[in-house]
Amino acid sequence: MADKIRVLLADANEGYCALMKSVIESTGEFELVAHTGHGAEALSLARQLRPDVVVTDAVLSGIDGFTLLRQLEGTVPGRVMATGFCSQSVLLQAVREEVRLFLLKPFTDVLMLETLRRACGAGVERRAHARLEAAVSGALRDIGMPAHIKGYPYTRRAILMVMEDPSLAHALTKALYPALARQFATTPTCVERSIRSAIDQMWLRGDAEVQRAFFGAALDVDGGKPANGRFIAAVAEKLRLQLSGSAA
Repeated sequence: MADKIRVLLADANEGYCALMKSVIESTGEFELVAHTGHGAEALSLARQLRPDVVVTDAVLSGIDGFTLLRQLEGTVPGRVMATGFCSQSVLLQAVREEVRLFLLKPFTDVLMLETLRRACGAGVERRAHARLEAAVSGALRDIGMPAHIKGYPYTRRAILMVMEDPSLAHALTKALYPALARQFATTPTCVERSIRSAIDQMWLRGDAEVQRAFFGAALDVDGGKPANGRFIAAVAEKLRLQLSGSAA
């Protein structure tokens, strides 16, 4: 797997931490990036390492697990409490703190893995979207589209949207341009013209050999420049193939 789900464990029981490391890394899906039994250290590590999931006991030295999860809200998308200290007050606090993923020790390996997968959903989505954005920006840079021009953000967003929904490449005027216009508070006509202008400038300033190698059959015969739809679809498809190949 190209990108493992990164887990930080906050628990003072060294034996439990060793067992958890073995369990979560046995599938190849997860990586334990750090573990500690100190609440303040766990908070510092989480902010520094930015794991996808933090699993914490309710009882830690320094700050408790509830405080840790509360202070990590908005920083770590996946937050799980796994504790053997279960009393009415702990359960009530879990309800008050809206701890959505609460495990009572001892639990099965299967339950822990299922809980981690549920917890990490937001983190995986965030990271995947960041990879897509970086790939699109890199492709536009390589083929010579200036990042400062008006049509650049429209073009970049259009490629991302087509990567997520390829059917949009065949519905530019009916779906893609209007959707972009709503996002950027402008008109579909302005979006279309700005993308066209961005492609024109790219074609004048970029390396012709790089562009022809990139687009191949997507080039228009008239003038050599790809039309908006062909340009967007070609970049989206090439990046989709590159990313699927790297994840294999």
